[in-house]
Formats: sequence, structure tokens, C-alpha cells
Amino acid sequence: MENSTRSATAGNSVLTPQQQLEALRTELDGIDSALLEVVRDRIELCCRIAVLKRRHSIPMMQPRRVGAVHEHARTYALSHDLSPEFLDDLYDVLITETCRVEDLIIDADGEIDVAAVAPLRHDA
Repeated sequence: MENSTRSATAGNSVLTPQQQLEALRTELDGIDSALLEVVRDRIELCCRIAVLKRRHSIPMMQPRRVGAVHEHARTYALSHDLSPEFLDDLYDVLITETCRVEDLIIDADGEIDVAAVAPLRHDA
């Protein structure tokens, strides 16, 4: 890994630290965009799960599943030199939002179409 105090080269030109920073931020923006897409995909899948729970009268809250998700995140954190507390907190946020969306679907009046509920926002 290159020392951050040295300049990277692009072709024959030397990048300034500011240019290096901008390049790294562009790379980070790409990762952030991918992360947001994955979070959206996760919520959309949870909408489908909520419709299934609604149709078959399955309780929204599944404590064993929540525990398994947290345990998987903890194991991942420990094996990848990440903070287990951070991933635990991250999953708390994800699960809270999932529960909010599932409640809206399960408690809705009438028939539910997942395509119609995909844009479930706090202001909806």
C-alpha cells in the first residue's frame, strides 16, 4: 500500500495530494452508491417477506431470526477486523427500518401489492 505522503503517478504526471484525495473520494462515492443500492434491495426483499407474513398470518417479529442476523454480523466483524459493536449498531438501524416497513404492510387495509409499497417512506 502506498504511503499517503507520497504522490501517485498517472501516466507520466504526478498527482498532487488534493488530486489523490479527489480520486479516493470518487472511489468512495462509488462504494457508497453500491451500498445504498444494496440497502434498497434489502428493504424491497423485506417488503416481499412482509407480504408473505401477512398472507399466512406469520408474526412480524421473529426474535430468533433477528438474533441470527446479529450473530452473523458479529462473526463477520471478528473475522474481518471490524468492530462487532459497529455492525451490531448498523443492523439495529436496518432491522428497525425493516420492522417499520413490515408493520405498514402487515397492518394495511385491503390487498397489498409489493410494487405499490416499495416507496415506503417515513412521510408516506
